[in-house]
Amino acid sequence: MNFRGGARARGRRTLATLEVTSLVDVVFLLIIFLLVTTTFKKNEYAFVVDLPTSSAEQIEVSTDKTTVFITKDGDMFLLEVPADRPLDAPDLDPSQKVSQAELKKRLAALFERRPDAAVAIRGEKDASYQTMMDVVGTLQETGFRNIWFPYEHQGAGSPPPKSP
Repeated sequence: MNFRGGARARGRRTLATLEVTSLVDVVFLLIIFLLVTTTFKKNEYAFVVDLPTSSAEQIEVSTDKTTVFITKDGDMFLLEVPADRPLDAPDLDPSQKVSQAELKKRLAALFERRPDAAVAIRGEKDASYQTMMDVVGTLQETGFRNIWFPYEHQGAGSPPPKSP
């Protein structure tokens, strides 16, 4: 028995081919499925703060700013983004309250390193207006001019917030 096929068959070998057109279709369908079913997380912050709402159109939302959190009890927390922290400074715990003097000291050090840094003030909607103005005054005394007040956008179709 001759399984080799003789001298004629040696010169004509058939190449094995794989049809990938249907595989590309399957890959595109998987990508579309993942894009459609993916849910994106809202911005996560170090503290849960109930922000005030506004019916004005929101222009820009950014989370890459050093943020001063103000609770309704008047407690203040400073969360510095990594770009605003000095390289040799120890990691400060953002869950530690800061006093007005400590806040001013840390903001002055930040202003020396990055005078163009943006600072956001995230105050709860029930936070004291005086505390908010004290923080704004501290920022202005330090020299900051790029101050942000993030808020939750109230859609045009949503009802106004209930007053207590």
